[in-house]
Amino acid sequence: MTDITAGRPPALATDGTAPDVTEPPLDTEEAERSADEALGLKLGTTTRTEIDDYTRHMRGQVALFASAVREGGGVAARGSWLEVDQLLGRGPTDDCLVFAAWTHVRDLARLLRRLVAEYGEQRAYSAPPLPGHTPVAVAGEAGPHGLRPPEPPGAPASEHAPAPVASER
Repeated sequence: MTDITAGRPPALATDGTAPDVTEPPLDTEEAERSADEALGLKLGTTTRTEIDDYTRHMRGQVALFASAVREGGGVAARGSWLEVDQLLGRGPTDDCLVFAAWTHVRDLARLLRRLVAEYGEQRAYSAPPLPGHTPVAVAGEAGPHGLRPPEPPGAPASEHAPAPVASER
């Protein structure tokens, strides 16, 4: 299992003078697979060193996805970042019970699953539409969060009128 650090070094540009600002997307499949493996650890058959190895791996993955989700912005991202900060700040000590370490790695795995979902949602919402495909939120339709884009000023009225209430009938 490889250790993942909280940040990736910037890639050198082709001429070697400045770092490239575009980073490849994070590997969501690998993160989900790692979270599933960590959630599949059995308390009676897993050693403390295996749990500690998974904990280090989960902490690195959580830090990567948390920073990517935070860059995406939003209120939900801020809440996730606070939860990440608290969970990473209170890791198990060397002398704690195996159950506490096992519970911590499971908490990290669940949080990683949620961060991967938020990251995927942010990427789907912000990605430009492919040629020949409809965008994620077509004008007048709800986007991924159920919100409708604002109508431009002077736009014709929507063809869908709200149903009349009992007092209007």
